[in-house]
Amino acid sequence: MRPAWSLRSDRALGPARVGARAGWTEAVTGDGELILRTPLPVAAARRWLRDRGVRWLAGPPPAVVRARAVGTAFQLKVWQAACRIPSGQRKTYGQLAKAIGCRSARAVGAALGANPLAGIIPCHRVVAADGLGGFAWGAARKRAWLRAEADGAAR
Repeated sequence: MRPAWSLRSDRALGPARVGARAGWTEAVTGDGELILRTPLPVAAARRWLRDRGVRWLAGPPPAVVRARAVGTAFQLKVWQAACRIPSGQRKTYGQLAKAIGCRSARAVGAALGANPLAGIIPCHRVVAADGLGGFAWGAARKRAWLRAEADGAAR
């Protein structure tokens, strides 16, 4: 079962435990709220938490019961729009910007680059008009995720 998740920016992040699980580094609060999921190393996740004023606790993360993406109102709007892109499909930064009433594809790209929930908020489905575009975790990973989704959608 996938955890319930929401996009909110209305409360501070609490202390979290950080650890590796199933190929991801995750930060989970004591009550089971996933606040960071990244393919980057645990040390990078701890820096992300520290930069946001979150202290990390020793020990393995608890089970995830829900997830929360914390960002600005604009970031939340972009992330919600990205979540509406079906698996196996792509949109350009410009198309996504137009869909949310924004005139800046670059602003959309910056918001996607701040995505704290890799794989849950599918920012990899947004590409440049003339190619792949950027990706916080590298072009090779973006290509692989898009290829895997395209293969899955073809079945």
